[in-house]
Amino acid sequence: MKRAALPLAVLLAACAPATQPAAQPVYSYAGEARFLLTPQKIRVTYTVDPVTHEARGEYRNLTSGGTFLLRGTQLPRPGGAATLTATVDPGDTPRLNASLLGFGVSNVPLRASGLLSATVTDTILSGTLTVGGVRHALILRAER
Repeated sequence: MKRAALPLAVLLAACAPATQPAAQPVYSYAGEARFLLTPQKIRVTYTVDPVTHEARGEYRNLTSGGTFLLRGTQLPRPGGAATLTATVDPGDTPRLNASLLGFGVSNVPLRASGLLSATVTDTILSGTLTVGGVRHALILRAER
């Protein structure tokens, strides 16, 4: 009787649904920042893997319509805050190829990459976006 129960238990275990990984929370922050004295509307949306702390998502400039890939890490800090450090990459973007009288530029991307360093709480993402060595302050509020 015990021999018959073992294959039955194996068959039932094989039919059981696989455990789903825990759902990754989606963080979304929006607000306005100044770049070269021009106000820009910004939205940052990303998820964080609770095991590896890897952050993936998008950085969107709503004023210009540009969308960038956001990749990095979000490490927890004492007191419920977290530190987000991520690259903001334009991905496949058009490139400039131009010359005048034999001098020119070749394969220069029209959008630059940046580094986002911020402190994240439940309600605010505040930090800096560094693009081309120039730091721009960001303070974005959580979207619900």
